[in-house]
Amino acid sequence: MNKRGIGQWIRSILIAVFGLVYLFPLYIAVVNSFKSYADILKSPLALPSHPTMQNFVEAFHSSNILSLYGTSILITFSSVAMLILISSTAAYVIIRRNNGICKFLYAFALIGIMVPPVVTLVPSIKTLSMLHLLYKPSGLLMFYGGAYFSTTIFLYTGFINSIPVSLDESAYIDGANTITIFFRIIFPLLKPCTATAVILMGMWIWNDFLNPMYILGSTAGRTITTGIYNAIGAYTSQWNLVFANVILASVPIIILYLSMQKQFMSGLTAGAVKG
Repeated sequence: MNKRGIGQWIRSILIAVFGLVYLFPLYIAVVNSFKSYADILKSPLALPSHPTMQNFVEAFHSSNILSLYGTSILITFSSVAMLILISSTAAYVIIRRNNGICKFLYAFALIGIMVPPVVTLVPSIKTLSMLHLLYKPSGLLMFYGGAYFSTTIFLYTGFINSIPVSLDESAYIDGANTITIFFRIIFPLLKPCTATAVILMGMWIWNDFLNPMYILGSTAGRTITTGIYNAIGAYTSQWNLVFANVILASVPIIILYLSMQKQFMSGLTAGAVKG
């Protein structure tokens, strides 16, 4: 076997190892969510010998999962919709005008990528408190809008930059204005990028725990992550219910990814194949 073949085998083995390491916690959660508490203590790594759905039934009722779903869906949907609207329009102006002010604003916006959202949590809480938005879903919505704006506008600017300006010029000749051009011509072409933004932002916001816990507190309703946290506190010794809650919390975001997988992959690779 030549050096190239050996290198391919090594890469394949490394990918398989990292894949197994990544999937192992998921395997533990899935198999144990269908076991009784006694079976988990007896053989936590084995497949369930007597699968049961009782864990999900108990977790569904005891955790008030529908209320948690409702709060998380509302916050996630509103935040993602706001990010897509603001970031896509801002990216379009920045790319098409391409003047000094736009370049400066874009560079300033990208600084946010280098600052972890957790670093800005305390200043954000103080700001929201001054605006009387603390412990309100609207306050958390504003926080997400600022925290993930940089990443979203970075995705859209790279994609819009690959769309020919000739499309805009043709529409201007036909009498269309800038708003019409963007929403009727440009934005439909951004579908792969939008799918990427929806999945990434949706996943980050849905799985977020720290920010909802501090910004919403216990008075404005719990998201799915803070609700699971409280459920785990109640069922620390009942690992079957803990794993069932974890799976129930993961189902919506998994469905979202599977439904938009093709557009997501297209959006990730579009910049590499469009000139």
